This record gives sequence, structure tokens and C-alpha cells, in this order.
Amino acid sequence: MAESALFERVDADMMSARKAKEQAALDALSLLKSEVTRAAKEPGAKGISDELVIQILRKELKKREEAAEQYAAAGREESAQRETDQAKVLQRYLPAQVSDAELESELRAVIAEVKPSGVRDFGPVMKAATARLAGRTENGRIAATARRLLS
Repeated sequence: MAESALFERVDADMMSARKAKEQAALDALSLLKSEVTRAAKEPGAKGISDELVIQILRKELKKREEAAEQYAAAGREESAQRETDQAKVLQRYLPAQVSDAELESELRAVIAEVKPSGVRDFGPVMKAATARLAGRTENGRIAATARRLLS
């Protein structure tokens, strides 16, 4: 299994968290490492890559944020804080998000390359844009901006 630089960083930081007895970091990174390893072993997976780690990171971050909201709504502040602390740990591993101006600029470049004839060519534009912007923004944000630019 080819390991990514990001996965190696997560592994090293997990060991550091264990030595420093930082429970939130240890819990978040242990679960992340286990989820990435599991996903890399699924049929059709191509091993561990930075893209896979980022994909799992986003999924786990979303789970933590939703759990924190549910705990807070139920009045379980200690549990909500634990989930929030873990989310903050995971957030450090995501690449910086592109700004709206950068996103629009990248999409204009993709549109110039793909040369769509309108909104009906949304699919090919999205395919090229998601490949180009992988890990730097959410697909929903790409889609909304692409639709606006194509119409």
C-alpha cells in the first residue's frame, strides 16, 4: 500500500499526541487512521493517497460537527465540546480552501478548456473542475459557481 505524505503526517502526529497525552488529538487521529486504512483495503481502492485521506477527513469532520450540534441541542455540553475539539484537530489537516475569486478564476479556465455550449455541458465541466480543484473546495461550491457561469 502506497502511503501518502498526509497519512504519514497523521501517523506521526498521532504518536506525538499519545506521548503528550492529548486525548482529543489522539482520539480523532486514531479514528481517522483506522478509517483511511479500512477505505484503502476496500475492493477497487488504489491504496492510500492524499486524495483518499482528504476525502475521509472531510467525512469525519462533518460527523464531528453534526455530533457536536446534536450534543449541544441535547444539553450535553461536555460531549459537544469533545466533538468540537476533535473537529479542530481534523481541520488542521485539510488544505486551505480556495476563495470565491480563485474558484471563479479556476472555473473560467476550465470552461475555456472544455468549451461547453451551455448548461447542458455541465457534466464535462464539473468532471474537469473537480479534478483540478480536488481537496481545495467542496463539490457543491464548484457546482453552484459552474452553473452560474454557464447560464
